Amino acid sequence: MIDQSTIDRIFDTAKIEEVVGDYVTLKRRGANMIGHCPFHNEKTPSFSVSPAKNIYKCFGCGEGGNPVNFIMKIENLSYYEALKFLANKYHIEIVEETLSDEQIQQRGERESLMAVTEALHQQFTTNLFEHPEGTAVGLSYFRHRGFHDDTIRRFQLGYALNQRDAYTNHALKMGYKLEYLEKIGATIVKENYNIDRFHGRAIFPIHSISGKVIAFGGRAIKKDDQVKYQNSPESDIYHKSNVLYGIYFAKNAIVREKKCYLVEGYADVISMFQSGLENVVAPCGTALTVEQIRLLRRILPSVEADRDGAKNVTLLYDGDSAGMNAALKNGKLLLSEGLNVRVVVLPEGEDPDTFAQNNDFSVIRDYLLRNEKDYLFFKIDYYLSVIGNDPMKKAQLISDIADTVAVIPDEVKRSVYARECAKLLDADEKLIYSEILKNRKNRAEKEWKERQLKQSSTSQSDVQQEIVIKEGGSAPQQVSISAIKNDPLEAEERNIVYFFVKYGDFMLIDNEEEKMTVAEFIYSELEIDELQFSNKLYQSMLDEYVKSKQLQFVSSERFFTYHQNPDFSRVASDVLSEQYTLSKMFDKNVEDCKIKVKKVELEEKDRLADLIPHVLLDYKFKWLSLEVKRKIMSLRDKKEPTEIVSLMSEIQDLKKCINEMAKSLGERIIVK
Repeated sequence: MIDQSTIDRIFDTAKIEEVVGDYVTLKRRGANMIGHCPFHNEKTPSFSVSPAKNIYKCFGCGEGGNPVNFIMKIENLSYYEALKFLANKYHIEIVEETLSDEQIQQRGERESLMAVTEALHQQFTTNLFEHPEGTAVGLSYFRHRGFHDDTIRRFQLGYALNQRDAYTNHALKMGYKLEYLEKIGATIVKENYNIDRFHGRAIFPIHSISGKVIAFGGRAIKKDDQVKYQNSPESDIYHKSNVLYGIYFAKNAIVREKKCYLVEGYADVISMFQSGLENVVAPCGTALTVEQIRLLRRILPSVEADRDGAKNVTLLYDGDSAGMNAALKNGKLLLSEGLNVRVVVLPEGEDPDTFAQNNDFSVIRDYLLRNEKDYLFFKIDYYLSVIGNDPMKKAQLISDIADTVAVIPDEVKRSVYARECAKLLDADEKLIYSEILKNRKNRAEKEWKERQLKQSSTSQSDVQQEIVIKEGGSAPQQVSISAIKNDPLEAEERNIVYFFVKYGDFMLIDNEEEKMTVAEFIYSELEIDELQFSNKLYQSMLDEYVKSKQLQFVSSERFFTYHQNPDFSRVASDVLSEQYTLSKMFDKNVEDCKIKVKKVELEEKDRLADLIPHVLLDYKFKWLSLEVKRKIMSLRDKKEPTEIVSLMSEIQDLKKCINEMAKSLGERIIVK
């Protein structure tokens, strides 16, 4: 377990703009920086990075947090893996404490899966260069494919011995559990025996964008092997639809060249890379997915509206029917994600692997530059050559092209393509543009209906989440959280959260008789009235902070922003990113209703003694008002006169409290 001083050093050193900047192209906007969110598809940048607060926040999808949270999310890492990732980035030596048995168990299954995968990877590479069978069979195979030894080492290729359970037994002897070998798909567990999934195969390790091995592709070497490739199945550490083969090795070249070449297989990537074309990737044994395309979008430089050609993808497939069909299908997917798409058809009988092996870099580069064709123009030329003069098929082609142009997010691009495609098809430009508008309208209506259906489904059920709360040295507790849509108390509770996150450690009462911080005062006020936030996450945050033994050493803002629970950190980044202003009626000294936020923040710190009691009173007022409504509704179900009289008496008492509070409140003071 990483000791606390090392964790503090990592947080103090890691700069959010540098960490995010490795994945997202950021532009300065005032004190903050903006870019396209890497976690959801968007046309207008809504992803904000605050260097001053060392947090990020997407105002589109709601993601937010600190540098560690960002790495956890984007690299699919655990908290401690993300800390190690950043320590490595900033050359910070990791100091680890001795783990108890309980702590070892808590570190989680995912780290064990990563450890098993790395151990197998080391064994495969060792086999290739040091085991007689590996050298004779595996290394000979790769060399026969034309891979140089430095390329083999760079891509960390390996070999699995041709024995039924060789690497499984080796892993078990090293202390790794069979259940983890099975979960990553390396071992097939039968009733009385185990089988190495990749035995006797050449191994292509699959890397995450950060360079960690997360899966394997096993290529058959023996001629009688009926299955050409055996790939790792889906696991907790590997989701093939989210990964591109070669992305770790290609990402710097992709950024530098503002272009990515997309091929079909592992050997295609390696041969092209070896030839000198480094900005090349491939799907991992699956059809191209939207998630893989969005991974490319994150890496390719972000440019306003992408109109200067900075987000280019070139499809480099075989010239056979399968390659052509893949190009036609994938080009439309890439267009719909806002990328500029081109296609290169290789000479007959060639694929990217053989073409790279048979030519030097200058020939390859010149061929690609001369033969690149815009995807839509390629599609039109291809189908016109197939349909000939058939008018019905040409009408279908016009509709198909209009549907393809309709997926392009940028309006200017759509307009240009409509005009150029009309010329190539010898069709009326207005007709094509009319078809495009009709397609976009139909698609928008369909998406709207799907969203409505999804929202309706969500509102009919509580979304359950589980978070782990650590209290002192006690064992973790499981806290069930119901995320209730449109909670009527959300605004008032969030106002209170803002104050105990930002000012929780500030001394609110400081005299000889009593000393109390903002967080302690809020906690005490709620406890006196036996109230708890309806949002259990907010309540968990307040409880843990007040009961924490670290209060005297760390500010509340740092406590929540850098908390290892990503939910705490996300809420903290949310409320710290939002703008709070004071109403004119409450602040009698403010003459201009449009008071600047910066001025309000300067005043806020000095006015906590007024603001904190007021937001609490505001919350209690709302809670009582809702309680009155609830009791009035329950009157309908009461039939006994005594029950009705008793309930009406309770309602009257609550109304008196509400009236007293209303006098104290006057006007609301906090609005968002």
